[in-house]
Amino acid sequence: MALLSRPEIEQWLTSTYTLEGFEGVKLVRSHTNDVYEISTSSKRYILKIYGHHWRTENDIRYEVALIEHLARKGLRVAQAIAGISGQHVYAIPTPKGHQFSVMFEYADGQKPQPPFSNELYVAFGRAIAEMHKLSDDFVTEYNRKPLDLSAIIESPIKLALPHIKNGDDRFFLQEIAQTITRKMNALPLSDLDWGPIHGDATLDNLHVTSDNQILLYDFDSGGPGWRAADLQGWAYHNDPYTEKWEAFKQGYASVRQLRPLDLEAAPYLAVAWLIWGLQIDLEQRILGQGDTKIAEYLAMQIGSIRNQAQIALG
Repeated sequence: MALLSRPEIEQWLTSTYTLEGFEGVKLVRSHTNDVYEISTSSKRYILKIYGHHWRTENDIRYEVALIEHLARKGLRVAQAIAGISGQHVYAIPTPKGHQFSVMFEYADGQKPQPPFSNELYVAFGRAIAEMHKLSDDFVTEYNRKPLDLSAIIESPIKLALPHIKNGDDRFFLQEIAQTITRKMNALPLSDLDWGPIHGDATLDNLHVTSDNQILLYDFDSGGPGWRAADLQGWAYHNDPYTEKWEAFKQGYASVRQLRPLDLEAAPYLAVAWLIWGLQIDLEQRILGQGDTKIAEYLAMQIGSIRNQAQIALG
C-alpha cells in the first residue's frame, strides 16, 4: 500500500497545524484509514487520513460536528483539532490522490486490558447510553448516508457475491442476508430507536481515564442508524458473555430506557454489521490484492458471519 513518507507528513503537518515542539510521526495502523501518532514536546495527537473514496468531505464533517456536539454536552470524547486556518477537515496530497484528514486529541487514559470486568461493561453501557441520549437533539448541515438495510446488507451483498467462488458460501451469504432482512422487516422498524450511533462500539474504541471514566473515540463507522447497533448484539444468546451482556444492559438502563424491541433487533444488526464489513474491506483493501487474497479473506469473513448468525438466530 502506498503511504506518504514520514518527511512528507511532517512537512504537511507543520504547515497545516500549530505544533509547538514538534517531535515526530509514527504509523499506528494502515487499514481502512491510515492512522498516525503525532508527538510534540508536551502532547500527543492522532492524525487520521481517511481511505481513498471511503468518506466524502460531508461524511467527515458530520462526524466532527457530532463529536463537537457531544463534547459541548459533557460527554468525554477525543475531539478534532483545528488547523491554522481554523478548519478541522483538510485534504492532503497522497500517492493515491487527495485524501481527507482530521487530527484528533490523543484520548486520555488507557485502553482496557483483559480480563475485562463486569464493572467495565457497566461503565461501557452507561457511556453508550449517554452518547445516545446527548445526541438525540443533534442537527447538522452535513449529511452522512443512513445506516439502513440498503447500506449495511443490500449494497455489500451486491459487491461481494461476484467474488465468491465457493457455492456453499454464496448460498449461505444470500440466505443469511435474506433472513436478517426478513427479521428486521418483521419488526416495527419505525418504532426502533433511530439517531446518531457510534457504529463501532467496542472496547477497542474507548479508554478508561485515571478517574475511572469512559472516553469514547473513533466515530468513523457511525452515522444515522438504529441505536440497537450499539447494544452489543454479538453477546445476545452468547453464553460465555452472559454476565458482560447483563452488565452492559445494566449500565445502559441506568441512563436511558432500554426497550425490548431494540434488544430484539441487536443480534440481527450484529450480523448485518459483519456483512457491511465485507464491503468496507473489499473496497478499501482487498480487491486490489488479487484473487487468492480475495478468496482467503472472503472464506475467513464468511466463517465469522456464520458463527455470529448461529448465535443470533439460535
